[in-house]
Amino acid sequence: MREITKGYWFVAVQDVLKPDVWKSCLPAWEQYVASSKGICNPIYFGPPAATFESGISKTMAIVEFPSLEQAANIRAEDKAYNPGMIEADGTSVENKVIRDFRITDIPSGWMKPGHGYWIVWVREIKDKESLAKVMPVWEEYVASGACIVHHLRPPHAIYEDGRMLPLAICEFPSLQAAIDARNSKEYNQDVIGAAGKPVEEIATRDFRIIEAPNTN
Repeated sequence: MREITKGYWFVAVQDVLKPDVWKSCLPAWEQYVASSKGICNPIYFGPPAATFESGISKTMAIVEFPSLEQAANIRAEDKAYNPGMIEADGTSVENKVIRDFRITDIPSGWMKPGHGYWIVWVREIKDKESLAKVMPVWEEYVASGACIVHHLRPPHAIYEDGRMLPLAICEFPSLQAAIDARNSKEYNQDVIGAAGKPVEEIATRDFRIIEAPNTN
């Protein structure tokens, strides 16, 4: 059976420059989603449950589209979204909010209600040699059944403050399992520790953990 791949926006708010103005644009977002008739489907919208490293407890959005092409084209060409929604107040989006905005594709059905997820936007790679030491141990960690990796590569496209650097999406049986794994000796000492230096000296990562919402 052929695997169905869908397009996604992964958006991590870094800072809100004008909170009142940005908040005033949100009703336009809700109207946009409703008018899309299911094409634009926010499967997560809100702050994370936990953050690590350079993670920020600000709004993140994961928006699903029927295909990568639609996800890319809507952000690039749909006037109802840009300028219609994000410039509803008449000013550019960068005037109101700083967002790491990435577009990619993933086989559908990856987000399961009640499961925990690491969603990690790599913002900068500082030491490629140390990162290369970590990767073989990370692959062993994943092979042991510690988590399911749905995505670990750069996105298809970026906007605003997005970076053409890896986006990681890792699944755990529950939110608590995801948090416990990030705090575990196996991850911190065995995986990250393989580099011989703190993770912050290897890369800057906006590391957020969420619980997939119940869609019922």
